[in-house]
Parts: sequence; C-alpha cells; structure tokens
Amino acid sequence: MNTMVVLPAVMLGRAIDVTLAFEKGQASLQDVAWAALGFLGGMLATQIPRLGKRWWLITANARIRANLRADALRGVLGWEMERLHTTSVGDLMSRIVSDVEVLGVGVREFIIESWDTLLFSLSLVVAMFVYDARLSALALLPTPFAMLMAQAVGRWVRVRTTVAREANAGLTSTLQEQLAGIRVLKLFGRTGAAGEQVKTQAQQLADANVAVVRLREGLKPVYSTLMLLGVTLVVGIGGMRVVDGVLTIGAFVAYMELFLRFANRAYRIPQMFNSIQAGGTAYARLKPLLAPALGMQGEPLLASYIPGRVVGMNAPLPPPPQVEQRPLGVRLQAVRFRYPHAVQPALHNVSVEIPPGAFVAVTGPVGGGKSAFLRAILGLYPLEAGEVRLDGHLLNQISAGERAARIGYLPQDPYLFSGSIRENIAFGTLASEEVISAAARVAALEPDLQTFPDGIETQIGELGVRVSGGQRQRIALARSLASSHISPGLLLLDDPFSAVDLDTEARLIAGLVEHPDRSATIILSSHRLAAFPLADQIIVLDQGYIVEQGTHETLMMAGGLYARIFQAQRATYANGHEDMR
Repeated sequence: MNTMVVLPAVMLGRAIDVTLAFEKGQASLQDVAWAALGFLGGMLATQIPRLGKRWWLITANARIRANLRADALRGVLGWEMERLHTTSVGDLMSRIVSDVEVLGVGVREFIIESWDTLLFSLSLVVAMFVYDARLSALALLPTPFAMLMAQAVGRWVRVRTTVAREANAGLTSTLQEQLAGIRVLKLFGRTGAAGEQVKTQAQQLADANVAVVRLREGLKPVYSTLMLLGVTLVVGIGGMRVVDGVLTIGAFVAYMELFLRFANRAYRIPQMFNSIQAGGTAYARLKPLLAPALGMQGEPLLASYIPGRVVGMNAPLPPPPQVEQRPLGVRLQAVRFRYPHAVQPALHNVSVEIPPGAFVAVTGPVGGGKSAFLRAILGLYPLEAGEVRLDGHLLNQISAGERAARIGYLPQDPYLFSGSIRENIAFGTLASEEVISAAARVAALEPDLQTFPDGIETQIGELGVRVSGGQRQRIALARSLASSHISPGLLLLDDPFSAVDLDTEARLIAGLVEHPDRSATIILSSHRLAAFPLADQIIVLDQGYIVEQGTHETLMMAGGLYARIFQAQRATYANGHEDMR
C-alpha cells in the first residue's frame, strides 16, 4: 500500500500530460479515458488496503492495552504483602488505567505512523528523487532540523508527562479514599473539605494536562512550517525547469502533489517521536507492575484480530492441590515478627505448640500482638527471626496453593465484594451446594437468609453495604469455611465477632467447636472472652510477648492479666449474659 501511495500523483501527472497532448492533437480520446481510469485505479489501490490496515492496527492497539492491564494486575497480585503494605491503591489504579492509556497512545502512533508516515514518506521521497534528485535534496533540507528539534524538546515532553501522570495518581488516590469513606465524611460534616481537596487536585491535574497539550499542539505548526519551507524552492526551481523543458507540466504537477503529500504528513514524524517519549514515561511507571507476558500457546488462530482479547483468558484453572482433609498441628519457635517499616517488632521470641484439632484462644490488651500472631502463622509477611511449622513442615516450604486450600482465615475487618451472598461465600470456587449450606449454617446465617428478599442470592452491594456489620462478619466466616475444595485444616479467626451480640457469638463458637464433622484446628484471637472457657489452650499476649498460657481454669486460679480481664468483662455483662460465668 505504501509503495502504491505514489500512484495517484504519478497517474494525475500522466493524465494532465495526456490531456494537454489531446488538445494538441497528439493523443486520442481513448488515451485520455485510459489515463483517467489509471488515476482512479491508483486511488483505489491506495485507499482500499488502507481501510483494512487501519482497522487491524486499531484492533491490535486495543488488544495491547487490554493485555498490558491484565499483565499489570497479575503482577500486582503476585507482589509480596510487604510491598503491598507500602503502595497506595490509588497510585496502582492510576498506573493500570491512565498510564496504560498514555502508553497506548504512544504505541498507536508509533505503529500507525510507521505505516502511514514513515513508509508512506519513504515512498514519496523515492518518487520525488526519481523525478528530480537535485530539487528533492534542496526541498527536503529543513526535514533534519525538525527531527533534531523533536529530540531536543523530548526532555520537556518527558518532564511534563511525568508531572501529569503523578497528578493523576494523586487525584485517583484521593478519590478512592474519599469515596470509600464517604459515610464517615457525611457523618462528620467533612464533605465540603473533601470536595475542596478533590477540586484542588483536579485543577493541578488539569494544569498539568494543559501543559502537555500546549507543548504538543504548539509544536505542530512549528514542525509543519519547517516541512513546508521547501515549497518555495519547489515552485521557483521547479517552474524554471518546466520553462527550460526539463520537466513537463504533468511531471511538475505530479512532483508538487508528491511533495505536498509528504509535507502534509511528515510533520507527524517529529510529533510521533514526542508521543513515543510520553509513552516511554508512562511505561517507566508501569514497568514495575508488569508480570511476565503469557505465551500464545492455546490462543485462537486469529486472536490478534479480536479487540480487547486478553491472552490466557480461557485458560483452564490449575487443579486444586491434592491434600488430606485433617486438622493441622502448628508450631512457632522463637518467632520475631515486625510489620514493614515498623519501629518495634509486633512479636518477640514467641514459641507455641498447638496440637492438631485443638481450639486455642488468644487475647491481650490492644496492640498486644494478637493479629500479628495470626499473620505470622499465615505467612503473609516474612519473619524477622524464628520459624513456623504446619504439621512439621516449614511454612515457607508449603506452596501457596496448598496453604490456601488448608488454611481458612477471617480477618479483623472482613472485606466483602459486590455480588450475591452465595458468590461471596463460594469466593470464585466451585463449592458444592452442600458445602455452601453447611458453611452458612455454622456461621448462623440461616435465620438472616430467610429475611432477605432473594435469600442466599441477595445482592449485598459494594463492600457489603446492604447488610449489617454482624452479617458481614458471618458471611466472611462462611467464606473462610467454604472457599476451598476441602474443609480447612486450620481456621484462623481474628476478632471475628465484634459486631455480634454475645448470644450469637456463643452460638457461633459452639457451632465451630462442637460441629460433628469438624476437622480443623481453630485459633481465635479476640478481646471478648465469652468463648474462652471452651478453649483447650489460652494464650495471653502483651506488647508482643506471651505473658500467660494455659487453660481457662488455671489462668483464673493464677489471678493474672487474663483473670482480671475476664472478671472485668463478667462484671460488665453480668445482667442477662450467662456466657460470662
């Protein structure tokens, strides 16, 4: 197509010469008709392939953006928790959404302009030199200066693009936080201040984007002017060559058409360089997120023609690991655990032996290390010292898939996703109806499901806003029980019942501990001690140290921290709460 792009100008020049020859009686009407058909054929030979090429390139660009976003998300999902702990969600959203868009523009212009401008211009320049090499060399003299200018302003393009990308990330982070906490903002009457913060950052983003556009658009007429400087030479020197008989009128018109087509497109070459420079800035921000690209094995034959198709989107899920369904023993040996960038460790020299099938309860003052104790067992963060073993195996030697299959976890702040209650309990697995029903029953959800309009299919909204706090906790508990293809061998509960009453809490604990099919070791971390008399072992943490350990009876007889907390809660809940006896 880019070779044939010269045909319209060449055939136009030939048609003019044939028409002039016809006026002089040196050509027939048939010659004129064939010349006109040749011009029409040259136009069709250029434009019809161009339609197909444009469609394919735009499709490919959409596919590139879709795959970049998928690769970026896969990369973030593979990060260690320590890295996620120190990275803003809003910044990640900005990179995956906006930076991919900027990079997509650079890729699109590089690909399309390579076809439509570079190869296109190369064909035009070759044809111009065929007509008149000396005139072409003079006419194209300003072109290198435009290329050098594009390279020189590249630093400005990169700096302004970086400022715009960072402003976008800041605004996205603020919006994410403000919308997630909109109920708190309304409750405290801070919506005005929040709106002003967003307004300020939105103005900063607008100013940064305007600076980028002003530079890019301001350079366009400069590039065009440089490219068109040669037109005076073409008209002057070319006209003299026509007078001297070196060029025919048709050849001169064809040459002018070739040059004007080149000049009207060539300014995009330096502009393309600037787009690539902006795309490179976006790519530098995106690159740390990207997972290795997936191969094309198993992709459809014409996958590249399907816009938005992500590589591997139909790949089968890996089979679940084959593990035995039984309770797990847990051993912590001299564990020291510290959160990322924390000044003090959250756990100091903690050693505990938990036999399979035991019910262990963990308590202590606020900040004593209860949640850290569970997270050390989960392996979400690296240990500073010591080791954790499950059934005698070091935690870091157990695959992530096996850990996910054998450990159920209910965090302190349960996170629910938009969708139905069933979808949140199954959590993307193919859990059977029996497993889901059993999990809902143990989580004491059945009475609530009967009050919902669509039962277990009820939509709970984003973050579960359509259900109460206690219902959110119990849905999350059911999820921790049913989100694997087997019942978990270890169930970790981090203050899971803070939003339910004591009667419901006692019923939940009894359902977990006394269920006839229970095959899990249960570790409950809580500041409420209603269920602690049922525990086989109680661990009391204070400032990251184990200060007491034993059964409910032995700790009450010891009269230490646990006994004082329990007696204080029993006094508080004495009226009508038999559980605190």
